[in-house]
Amino acid sequence: MKAVVFYGENDLRFQELPKPKTPAGGVLVKVKACSICGSDLRTIRHGHAAIKEPRVLGHETVGIIEELGEGVTEWKEGDRVAITPGIGCGVCASCRSGFQNMCYTRKTISQHYDGGFAEYVAVPYEALRAGNLNRIPQGVGFLEASLAEPLACVLNGQEDLQIRKGDVVAVIGAGSIGILHCMAAYAAGAAKVILLNRSGGRLREAERFGFDAYVDLSLQDGAEAVKELTEGRGADVVIVAAGAAEALTLGIQMAAKMGKVSMFAGLPKSSPEVLLNINELHYRQISLHGAFSSAPRHNKMALELIGSGKLKPQRLITHLVGLEKMTEGVEAAESRKALRAVISPCVEELLEETKQYDWIKTIS
Repeated sequence: MKAVVFYGENDLRFQELPKPKTPAGGVLVKVKACSICGSDLRTIRHGHAAIKEPRVLGHETVGIIEELGEGVTEWKEGDRVAITPGIGCGVCASCRSGFQNMCYTRKTISQHYDGGFAEYVAVPYEALRAGNLNRIPQGVGFLEASLAEPLACVLNGQEDLQIRKGDVVAVIGAGSIGILHCMAAYAAGAAKVILLNRSGGRLREAERFGFDAYVDLSLQDGAEAVKELTEGRGADVVIVAAGAAEALTLGIQMAAKMGKVSMFAGLPKSSPEVLLNINELHYRQISLHGAFSSAPRHNKMALELIGSGKLKPQRLITHLVGLEKMTEGVEAAESRKALRAVISPCVEELLEETKQYDWIKTIS
């Protein structure tokens, strides 16, 4: 099969590999699409401690079951599926409570197992046992289904925030994840969504999504702008989808009394510290939340939300890229020419889907 293989920092190679064997108790999936995540870009440029090279990356994978492993009865060949990458042990307290993303022995497809930047991906028994395979709803295409994984992470992040009908939600960071947070906030009942970003160009690109307000942090004080937009109250919920310490500080400043602030984006390992004024949390009774990855149930929720039509993530996809052209997809994502790039080993098959999305650029 054809695959893009990661051999170490800045070393991606398009090559032929043996077709994976179908694991006992698992399935072999023929990949249709796998979108590029920011974490993929970081791994490509800086490596990852959990990865032993060579490794096929790609963890936002959708496709069709081609073969069933011995003993598999709940699936059939031809099923259209989305794969949740993080595999929990199934027995620890985190897994039993539905938070497999917090499992201490969690393994991940694209780190411990080969991922979806290939024609085929083998899904092991452990993943099926943990519920990491979900059916794609009827009427949902592979392109939009490939965004179920990042949407699942967004839903995990918003779960604790309990966005209510009528809330004002401010999102810092106008990348694809920040925009997904805005979409999910509306789906949860938010009355007003404010998107803030320090790059005016990216913010202008996001105007096509029609959020209530946009704040250019290079021109305006973000906290003051949000207060002006909320009659001095501030935002009920603030989601920090930008990996910068100052973004978290700003998020706390713009939160309303009894507001909730989520640090969704991680910070660089070289400088993860943030200087906080704890009195702001104390006297205004602000709660601070962390968020990381997602559990299989979040992936199922994401697919159902997409299938219902309440959220249309396909509007985020700007580039459809052939597997052999993946380095061009990576460059487009890094240069921010692409909002979301999707890699596919079968671009021709997906062209029919792209006809209704005239903003998608195809590179094949």
